[in-house]
Amino acid sequence: MTTQIKTIITNLEQYIQKANETGDKYEFIDPAYEICDELEAMEDNFNAIEPIFKLIERSPDIDYGGPGPLGSFMETHYKKGYEELLLQSIKRKPTEYTLHLLHRLINDKNNSQHQKYLDLMKSIALSTEYPQNIIDNAKNSLTYFE
Repeated sequence: MTTQIKTIITNLEQYIQKANETGDKYEFIDPAYEICDELEAMEDNFNAIEPIFKLIERSPDIDYGGPGPLGSFMETHYKKGYEELLLQSIKRKPTEYTLHLLHRLINDKNNSQHQKYLDLMKSIALSTEYPQNIIDNAKNSLTYFE
């Protein structure tokens, strides 16, 4: 991870902490848009995606938006490797936010991996190893697709 990406992640962590302390999601979301502008200007910004997912895994309860600045940035790498990093994150620690991003992948019925994404959501919904909010979130997502 480059120094620039480390700095960006540190700044995002600070905004998450402030949003948690104040209960105001915009203490995170508003400055995250500026950080994402900085990410978009970076030459090899794909390398920031995995650290962002790990940040999300460490702070699963923050409202990241729908998809919000981070999701919008990461989705610019759709069909360029973003999906695999999302799946790896979900396998490490699914969060409501990463399930939301998976739901967005499932929406693309023309994607050759559509069934794989749907099967992952089903496996989470049928699992007993995850927190109830994650299982319920996956079930709610599946209801949308039925």
